[in-house]
Amino acid sequence: MTKSEHSQPRPQGRPVKSDNERREMKQLITKTAQRLFQNEGYATVSMRRLAKETGCSPMTLYKYFDGKIAILQTLWAVVFTDLFGKLRDRIESDTEEKEKLRIACRHYVGYWLEHPEHYRLVFMAEGVMQQDVSMFIDNPEIEAGFGLLAQLVVDASDDTIGSAATKIKIDLIMGALHGIAHNRITISGYPWSDTNALIDQLVFDLF
Repeated sequence: MTKSEHSQPRPQGRPVKSDNERREMKQLITKTAQRLFQNEGYATVSMRRLAKETGCSPMTLYKYFDGKIAILQTLWAVVFTDLFGKLRDRIESDTEEKEKLRIACRHYVGYWLEHPEHYRLVFMAEGVMQQDVSMFIDNPEIEAGFGLLAQLVVDASDDTIGSAATKIKIDLIMGALHGIAHNRITISGYPWSDTNALIDQLVFDLF
């Protein structure tokens, strides 16, 4: 081997991405996935299609997410973080407890009506298995958000969160709020009563 051959540098692999580059790539993947899931449906979009739209290889996607459901769960977390963050901002600390609950219920339904594409992404995505939605409970931020709504029911009831009667009220509130949002989004042609009037009547009847 000649001296010149000794002195030539060895081929280098691809440079390691910085934390900022990795963060930007992950955001690009999730934004692209959100667009495709909302426009074409979660079940119809493959990882290969997502990779093509993102401008990378399928192997690159798996460096950031374990699979397609992991991307969807990330989008769910983003939606709920936005929803509950805004909900907390609406509740004034010095407001009477029943009024806090009424405001929170109005905002919860109002958020889905303002963002029906988010509602469909979270609650109406085809091809999602029951075990996939366990992250609603397992994600600490989402759990804290729903826990806030539950606590508002408890405070308005002047009871403890372990009470069977209060548990029924919590389940009634959540079932009714989702029913109102779902019906307004999916059966928009029906002349539903005013959304806030429905929510106010619900809170009035229960408390």
